[in-house]
Amino acid sequence: MKWTVQQLQQARYETIQFDETVQMEERLTEHQDVRAASDIRFEGTATAKRNVYTFKFKLSGELTLPCARTLADVAWPFLLEGTAHFVPEGELPPSELDEEDIYTYSGEVIDLSQVIQEHVLVKIPIQVFADNPSDVLAPPSGNGWELVTDEAKEKQVDPRLADLAKFFDKEE
Repeated sequence: MKWTVQQLQQARYETIQFDETVQMEERLTEHQDVRAASDIRFEGTATAKRNVYTFKFKLSGELTLPCARTLADVAWPFLLEGTAHFVPEGELPPSELDEEDIYTYSGEVIDLSQVIQEHVLVKIPIQVFADNPSDVLAPPSGNGWELVTDEAKEKQVDPRLADLAKFFDKEE
């Protein structure tokens, strides 16, 4: 989602409306908890005042996150609202702007993909749960771990006592 400064100069006279679908799965799945991401609907308005470009937007889409109990996939739909003010690099922003929403730009292009990614990742919940956990089974293994049943645990010899077990096998 990129805008040129020349395109945004039109926003000085008239508010620009936008409604686009952005594909961000590759960037969002870099987060350890995001397994998949749908396309994100990015809609809102852009205005300009001097060299400050303001975007008020809504983001909607769906992420696939792991269930906190079973690690099964859970769809997490989201609808987020936000504001981003872009100020040229090296200039002081107007004092009436909220510092959290201020970003800088240099050159002739303003890229909003970082803002979209940031707003979505910050709102990911710490835990999500499957609606009906009894229907969803946990995966039997993962990265560096494996599900062990009670029966398999009984058959397994404690590694600290493995040499002792060999001793008794030799006597018989």
